Amino acid sequence: MKLLQLTSGKGPIECARAVALAFSNIQQDCKRLAVRLDLIDQQSGPSCGTTQSFVIALEGNQEAKIVENWCGNFLWICQSPYRPRHKRKNWYFSGYELQVSARKDFNPSDVSYSTCRASGAGGQHVNTTDSAVRAVHTISGLSVRVETGRSQHANKKLALLLLAHQFSEQKELEKFKDNQVRWQSHQKVERGNPSRVFQGTKFLEL
Repeated sequence: MKLLQLTSGKGPIECARAVALAFSNIQQDCKRLAVRLDLIDQQSGPSCGTTQSFVIALEGNQEAKIVENWCGNFLWICQSPYRPRHKRKNWYFSGYELQVSARKDFNPSDVSYSTCRASGAGGQHVNTTDSAVRAVHTISGLSVRVETGRSQHANKKLALLLLAHQFSEQKELEKFKDNQVRWQSHQKVERGNPSRVFQGTKFLEL
């Protein structure tokens, strides 16, 4: 299993639109390559159809290919759909693989779990049993809540990965704040030297 984050950083609404379009493309890639995708975290953009950032878990034989294709600095070339008279047509966003910590001082036995009812918005795949999982790393106090999986086992596995990653980032930054990883990534979006370029109102197929 691999974790992937895409973010528009501090870019304008057009960059958040590009991230939302990228998510749709990743969904298509996962379907084509038989890779399971779970949306772990999402920060909505300033308008409908925009996404500031998202974190997904990928699982399958081709998961590494998806991550490889969507890590780097990306450029979307398009006339702004929000500001038609705006001269700028270059909108940047970035993708990062979130590394799960292998540090010896993170011990899965220090993680406690509790279950609760999933709070999904409805649909055929919503599990009405108590499948949502809250995981707490008792040493650091870090906690996550995961309900994207369809079973307690799947949600526990995702929760453990997220806690391990947050613990690693907490150690490096010496801060005890939730969402620190996503905040740091927002500062890293580069302008220029894109690894991939897309044009038009839709992204090109891989």
